[in-house]
Amino acid sequence: MATARLCRRGQWQQAENGAESVVDVYEIIASSETESITSILSASGLPAKGSSHAEKTSAILVDQDLNQDDSVLTVWHLNCRYSTAIETREDQAYGSQRTKGGVRSSSVEVPAFFDARGYPLVNTAGDLYEGLGRKVRTRTFNVTHNATSIPNYILNLSDTINAAAVTILGVSYPALTCKLTDVNCPDEPVRDNAGDLYYPVTYNIEMNPIGWHILLPNKGPNQLIYQTRTGASADWSDDTKANYDSKSPTTDRRVIKRPIESEEQQTLGGEIWLDKNGQAQTVTTLTATSVGTGTIAAGGTSITMNTGSLPESPGALIRIAGAGLKGRYHETNLVTVASGGGSGTISRAALEAVSAETVYVSGVIVNEFLLEDVADWSSLPLPNNQP
Repeated sequence: MATARLCRRGQWQQAENGAESVVDVYEIIASSETESITSILSASGLPAKGSSHAEKTSAILVDQDLNQDDSVLTVWHLNCRYSTAIETREDQAYGSQRTKGGVRSSSVEVPAFFDARGYPLVNTAGDLYEGLGRKVRTRTFNVTHNATSIPNYILNLSDTINAAAVTILGVSYPALTCKLTDVNCPDEPVRDNAGDLYYPVTYNIEMNPIGWHILLPNKGPNQLIYQTRTGASADWSDDTKANYDSKSPTTDRRVIKRPIESEEQQTLGGEIWLDKNGQAQTVTTLTATSVGTGTIAAGGTSITMNTGSLPESPGALIRIAGAGLKGRYHETNLVTVASGGGSGTISRAALEAVSAETVYVSGVIVNEFLLEDVADWSSLPLPNNQP
């Protein structure tokens, strides 16, 4: 059985980047000239890979090399290099290689109603400029997860967004803000240092700070026409929305869709803004003027006004200062408004809680859509335990 002793310690070096390294040399006496290397390396007193240096505890053992003495063949020298530099864990068994992830900046383009300063993108008549978009800064996390077999459960989650809040690299992101994309599994597995096979699966997670919803203008070439009649055999006639609502019995009222026409009864080209009742309006109001201050809880859709009041216009574009991710504006639309405008509900839940923050509501009616599938990510490996 081979025996070992420390024969030289402390060959110290510092690299340009500040990383320090120390080399210790152990002398090993083999029981015979033909003793196997495996037996020699099992001699008691030798440090294990990954262990800390006895004097420089921040340095860990990263590599070793063994040399046989040229003159005395039973004597071997083991050079052990310790380093403070951050090393990868790829030389470990795949089960101990944690889910890893980096991050890079990215962006997506969304329809624009306001510029970066909050000014409405309208002409002097109040009409929104067509076809304008704005960049939303996003984050893309590139993730590597080592799997025993092909992870079909991850493939099934591809192109979905998170149903509940998730934590990535130590930061929590609210529901509906992260999208899983580009899941990639190699053609063949690879081997770890123990010879076991595993699949290094890679995928991207794109975090959108405003969520994966889209707001679109409420406009089109057709409008809704509300009609009533005086009896079952009477002709239908166009009427106001108020008269339609109060008409009884309900069999004497109906709603039809009709192309929008000019005063000369000519069909208008292009799309026209519609009000909350689906009827054409000649001039829309898009303003940067606050309607007051309001309070809303994180994850909540109910807003209570502290000062001022909400206009009783369900569908109107609303912007709440600080209620978006990390203090951004939260931009969505009104769903309901209480009588008097003291409170209301919004379509998309606030991402942050705010109290008595500025609220902007435009006369523009917008529609909000969620174009991504929502899924349970509780089983999805996320990079939170890097080396």
